[in-house]
Amino acid sequence: MLNLIQLEKKFHQETIFQNISAEINEGDIVSIVGPSGCGKTTLLRCIAGLTKMSSGRIELHGKDITAEKAEKRPVVLMFQEALLFPHLTVIQNVLYGVKYGKRRLSSKDRENQAQKMLKKVEMLEWKDKYPSQLSGGQQQRVSLARALMLQPSVLLLDEPFSSLDAHLRQSLRLWVRRFLKEEGVTALFVTHDREEAVVMGDRLIVMKDGILQQEGIPGEVYSHPANASVAGFMSDGIYVDGVFYSAASLTMTGAKSGAYKGIIEHPLYAYGYSFYRVYLPELKQSVVIRSDMQWREAEETAVTVVQKGSVSSD
Repeated sequence: MLNLIQLEKKFHQETIFQNISAEINEGDIVSIVGPSGCGKTTLLRCIAGLTKMSSGRIELHGKDITAEKAEKRPVVLMFQEALLFPHLTVIQNVLYGVKYGKRRLSSKDRENQAQKMLKKVEMLEWKDKYPSQLSGGQQQRVSLARALMLQPSVLLLDEPFSSLDAHLRQSLRLWVRRFLKEEGVTALFVTHDREEAVVMGDRLIVMKDGILQQEGIPGEVYSHPANASVAGFMSDGIYVDGVFYSAASLTMTGAKSGAYKGIIEHPLYAYGYSFYRVYLPELKQSVVIRSDMQWREAEETAVTVVQKGSVSSD
């Protein structure tokens, strides 16, 4: 459906990203994940037509849209902020795109479709409210409704939950994923949060330093990172001489034995278990390991590999 072919973007002499190629199937949600500054947002802007690429080609449904202006592309970009018009009501915000955009409908049809969309995003009872009267999560739902009113072939989401508190962020992303899958929306979702990428995406595209490091389903990327960069950002474990050892294959023992000396950084408690973040000076890596033993901060330990690792290639 959407093909990205050897995309590259440079600003003056600085390369923002290069050699980005990927194929997104219709109805898929693909998470583009990586550290800040790796080119994720610029990539979305290029797909949306808001930023001109230096080279490469974008195809949608087999048609080359590389040279098409943003307003001509069946693509909608949602930003980090909801960007609702403060002087317009909820339903007026939702109607804005179809009232002034390329998808022109009669006044009655616009109103009916807007109410149907607000019902879908569970915001119909707030249709006459103003953005200032809504919570952050409600504003994002209205923003999503406004975007989908344009019936885009592809929806681009640029960290749309970043301004929300942790609890609301967690609940809203689950709701948005369910909604997009129910509606069959094809989406690219940008985030620098590993957990969020895995929750939202059917597939992951991992970027670092402007390069696509790995693409695959979340479980595959997590368990079999392609290189040390992916292992450090997306996985739990250690990466040694081209081999990745998952945290599940590691155990902590007394400080006098074991493959690698470790120093306890701090404990973590989740899902009913105790975990410890351990720094391994020899490898200059940190790893989180589950342990039923009690360890103190700065205490020495030893980390032993008890299972085979997976071979990766840098």
